[in-house]
Amino acid sequence: MRLRALGLVALTCLAALSTTASAGVAGAAPPSPARPSGLVVALSLGDPAMQAGVVRGGEVVLARGFEVGLAQALARRLGGRVDRFVEMRPAARLLAGAPAGWHLALAAIEPSRAARSAADLSVPYLTTDAAVVLRRGLTGPRRLAELRALVVCAVRGTPASRVVAASIRPTRSAVLVRGEDQLRTLLRTGACDAAVVPAVEAGRFVRGHARELGPVAGRVASGDGLVVAVARGTGVDVATVDRALGRLRADGTLGRLARSWLGLDPARLRVLR
Repeated sequence: MRLRALGLVALTCLAALSTTASAGVAGAAPPSPARPSGLVVALSLGDPAMQAGVVRGGEVVLARGFEVGLAQALARRLGGRVDRFVEMRPAARLLAGAPAGWHLALAAIEPSRAARSAADLSVPYLTTDAAVVLRRGLTGPRRLAELRALVVCAVRGTPASRVVAASIRPTRSAVLVRGEDQLRTLLRTGACDAAVVPAVEAGRFVRGHARELGPVAGRVASGDGLVVAVARGTGVDVATVDRALGRLRADGTLGRLARSWLGLDPARLRVLR
């Protein structure tokens, strides 16, 4: 009787284990999709330095610019290639709801709450800080306190003008103008000591005006930076994208792309504190 009872207990335990194992298999999460070798990258064309090209039926048949070059370099770092570029305009539509039809999106995306809810976001690949361009013959400043004592100018109603008001807070009234041409005129004539412009545009702002303008003195921290949006459930992992971006910065690829397309690498500018 004792042996029979022990046998029944053993059989009951085995049955329970079998049921538990079956339930575990049935309830297990599906395996993650394999990382694709050919990536679909979403763009929003319009800025000749960042991304520009030709579109036919939503497909980008010719593309060039900083973000296009970055997408290609990133794909190689991920062990694949860009299979095709697709365009969505305006850029806000890229992250309006659940992303579909692409693996990565590069379109001057900033890490907003809406962006985070729609896709995984990488570490920044390009700063959105403001840069300070000096009039010819002026050296420095190396600190914000020195910048505050100068006559500062910016384009009215832009993020750069808000940086002037919120972060620089010059002791003399800032000069606000309608456009970049007026900004250059103020610097060239000495009516302004320092112009504040987006760091990504500083190289283009001074390009071709070396005899009229002074140097780009540095940048004022004012933003989180531009990020890559990574579609969820496509086999591309944002942590892997982050590591790839880190390697592209370490090996100089990001800097070379910035100098080639933007005129300078904003990451190399001194931060004025």
